[in-house]
Amino acid sequence: MSEYDKNAGIIGVETVEEHEDGSADYAFHMDAHARGLLAEEGLRLVLYCAAAKLDMGLVYDFIADHMRYEKDDRFDEYGNYGENNPPVSSKGSWDSQDKTEDLT
Repeated sequence: MSEYDKNAGIIGVETVEEHEDGSADYAFHMDAHARGLLAEEGLRLVLYCAAAKLDMGLVYDFIADHMRYEKDDRFDEYGNYGENNPPVSSKGSWDSQDKTEDLT
């Protein structure tokens, strides 16, 4: 696990609402620094697309077409955290006293 980058913001999933059609709605929480970084990256993407005269939908489609999914053995086929794995840490760190695993 890498050490926390002091220049990175913090983003977390607040809620997930799954729908019968397979889609889902996500709510996120983030600190002000992460919000600023996301706004900067979003604006950069918009400007690059405009300069290249590319529809942003094409860029997102390209990314989706090139995603590689790897099986995470910590989870079963239903997305449940496996019984043979340590519990997920709410502390976000690993030390000699905490035998839980951080998923980030």
